[in-house]
Amino acid sequence: MKGSDEQRYDIEIGEKSINVGWIRERADKKEFQLTGHANKERQEEVIETKEIREVLMKCEILENYPDDPRGPSCLVLGYSGGRAIHVACGRTKGDWLLVITVYIPRSPKWINERKRAKRGDKDVA
Repeated sequence: MKGSDEQRYDIEIGEKSINVGWIRERADKKEFQLTGHANKERQEEVIETKEIREVLMKCEILENYPDDPRGPSCLVLGYSGGRAIHVACGRTKGDWLLVITVYIPRSPKWINERKRAKRGDKDVA
């Protein structure tokens, strides 16, 4: 895995679309890097890098953002040790998987690991 101190991921994401097969292939080859933000979030959430790889190897896409102005990206869900983990990812110009952020989905933003809380729901702050 290649680490990155790059705080701005907007210049790193290429123009190609992202799918589960491509994500899993990059994770298998250890061709992914974390933004500085993702590394900080990983540490705060106590998520090991090997857990991120495990999540990416078996992930499902929850939300796809093909028209993001920074480049195509998506939010994936996977599990490590029975714990649900979300990874927002994109594609670098060098065709690596870019981990933009990583976190444990929880209230008030998430009802469960697959369902985002709506604005106006009583649980949303």
